[in-house]
Amino acid sequence: MVKKFDEFLNEKNMLVVIHGDDMSHAVNFRITHQSGKANWLAMAATSKDLDKLIDSGQSHTAIGKDIEDMINDQLKKFRQNFTVELDYAWKGAGYSFNLNFEDILKRLNKS
Repeated sequence: MVKKFDEFLNEKNMLVVIHGDDMSHAVNFRITHQSGKANWLAMAATSKDLDKLIDSGQSHTAIGKDIEDMINDQLKKFRQNFTVELDYAWKGAGYSFNLNFEDILKRLNKS
């Protein structure tokens, strides 16, 4: 299982469907780990993907939630015991996600 999860993290791009006002857009994001932090960062993979985000007409928060949902769906497929949550305080480019280890802590506290 760990090997499959490593493959998930090493993928160059993750395809996310952004639900726009008039239509949906398939956008590739590059997911990376923020060095020194327990955060992941998602950035549009290309300038064409960034154009799709702009054309979607969606807010930064709505797009971030679509990415969060896709990452959490993938984590669930790999049976990981943590999720990600959109970092609303992030002021940099792209979308930052905090790792949520609440389920792991609950299991440790039951032992």
